[in-house]
Amino acid sequence: MVPPRTHGRRQIQKIVAEYGGRVVWRVVKVRENPYAGRDFSRWSPVIFYRLFAHRMFPHLDKILYLDSDTLVCGDVAELYNTDIKKYAMGAIRDMAVIESTTQGGKLDVEHVRMFVDKYLKHGLYVNSGVLLINVKKMPKVEARLLAVDVPLKYPDQDLLNVGLDGKIYELPLRYNREPSVVIQDGVDVDMASPVIKHFYALKPYFYMPDTKEIYSQFFKMATPLGFYPEDFAHADFQRHQKRFKRGHDATTHIPHLRIDRRGRLRLFGVFRV
Repeated sequence: MVPPRTHGRRQIQKIVAEYGGRVVWRVVKVRENPYAGRDFSRWSPVIFYRLFAHRMFPHLDKILYLDSDTLVCGDVAELYNTDIKKYAMGAIRDMAVIESTTQGGKLDVEHVRMFVDKYLKHGLYVNSGVLLINVKKMPKVEARLLAVDVPLKYPDQDLLNVGLDGKIYELPLRYNREPSVVIQDGVDVDMASPVIKHFYALKPYFYMPDTKEIYSQFFKMATPLGFYPEDFAHADFQRHQKRFKRGHDATTHIPHLRIDRRGRLRLFGVFRV
């Protein structure tokens, strides 16, 4: 699910072509998005696609949705075969709920915990990056999603949690683990080796002393497909460049990225315009 002019779109289309009929390339028209009218200017409308995926593939029983910043490290058959007949979907609790803020928190813990207390009767706030969607059940609860009318900071995720409160089956943390986040002491969670790593706090294409293993794994898996760490980093830089005035030397909040006095990106000591 990608919008027009997406970075790497040609590589994605090439992969689709190589797999023949086993991979489907689906173009979504704007009018097909029932959430397109919501004003979240800093986000792409593509974030809402997961919420109406059941409309695009009504012939399926289930859909396993994965964000593009996930790394699959094991067999997902057991995840896909989870029985969710009584639920609209299965999902994994967001790690902001269980993150240890005493050890340098990386996630928006304050917002998530406030959101849970204020809007969720059942107390489960899930991350929207890995979703096991019950295609047959979703049409019956879709009206709840479209009727959500509360302030949304993370649009698709907040909306999903409010609209489907009590209709989500909690899946084990090993299926959506942010590897850089430290969990609170005493929290009872499944600590088995991650099957799916989700980099929603620290991206795997930034090389840092404590993330060398993650970077190496990402590099090994991504580069044969034509995706390179510096391209992802540069795209991140472009999204954040407007935060800084041209002509000033400033550091971004992205590790190893700097804007020099001429307004150029400095990445790992190499300048790119």
